[in-house]
Amino acid sequence: MRGRTSMTMKKILFLSFWMILQTVANGQDFSTNQLLELLELTVPKLESKLLRKGFHAEAPVVSGDTAVQTYLYLPVSKNGNKKRTDTVRKKFVRSVLKETFTHTYQTTSEAEYTGILHQLKKNEFYCNYEKDSAIHPASYLYQHEDYTADAFVIKHDSITWYAITFYKKSLPVDSDLYFAEDLLDFTSHEYLVYYFGTHNVKKDIFYFAGNDIVSCSVLFINTSRQVIFIWKDEINRRKIDNLLFGGQHKLKSQQDNEKFFAENSWKLKSRVHAGMPLFELRTLNEQNFAFCGGDAANPGLIFPESTGKINFENAGVILGCMNCEDENFLNSKVLYADKAMNDGRVLFVLTIALYPRNTGLFD
Repeated sequence: MRGRTSMTMKKILFLSFWMILQTVANGQDFSTNQLLELLELTVPKLESKLLRKGFHAEAPVVSGDTAVQTYLYLPVSKNGNKKRTDTVRKKFVRSVLKETFTHTYQTTSEAEYTGILHQLKKNEFYCNYEKDSAIHPASYLYQHEDYTADAFVIKHDSITWYAITFYKKSLPVDSDLYFAEDLLDFTSHEYLVYYFGTHNVKKDIFYFAGNDIVSCSVLFINTSRQVIFIWKDEINRRKIDNLLFGGQHKLKSQQDNEKFFAENSWKLKSRVHAGMPLFELRTLNEQNFAFCGGDAANPGLIFPESTGKINFENAGVILGCMNCEDENFLNSKVLYADKAMNDGRVLFVLTIALYPRNTGLFD
């Protein structure tokens, strides 16, 4: 009995010792939650955390407007020398542009990489095209609430690196959400859903002239607060191409809906809004301006280079008309606001197309 008990104890001790070794060997690995939590830390706390994990800062690099700080995994041995104690290489890269930043974690361990992705999906991150065999992207974008994770594989000097770039979007608080321009902060469908709720944000299809169609998202559909988000990245429904306010837009979901909201409650910072009469627009601008006539490619579009108090370059303003079916209008390429009002034209702001401002690293 003593011999059997002794053998059992040896096995338990060996198993415990092996588990301790595994814990030490894998102790420097980042979990998915830890990588997401690093996005919340200040730079001093981040660097302190990385140092404890065995990551040491290299000299920072500035490329254009982007500052890049790389941290190499180089654990300290017992004798105090910095040397590699395992075969897995790791990097942590913090990139900063203006007021935004991203974290990129790189490892040569495919198992660690796939483990992080597996945990992301358990945390409800999703990728719209991950299982589509017809799509072979350079990276896979995972989204959840105000977080994104861009996973990709790169080869450098015959070494294969498995990398994931993490980003947390800073969204406005309710009190800051007042002007139409404030909606430009919502640079993905997922951000809209996270902030406004699933019931207020719908996926749709937008029809341009001819047979051109694009995927879009619609905020507050069929209300006076409706906004259409046209995306540059249609697959992931992110990166704003433009926002559309007012107008009789051709949405797939509204093909059988004849309801039309002449007014739109979203106003630009210049106070321009859909439904505004031409007289009010002219008064607000304080100068006469030109717009496209019926024989132009974009009837009703106010020339972007028009001068005055309103900047027509950042937002495309298209006029609608209640009495512009005569030959004089239809055969004109250029018309002017003052002349149109003197002629008794009933014009108003039909549509506003708002374009995105310069964005950060991930928008």
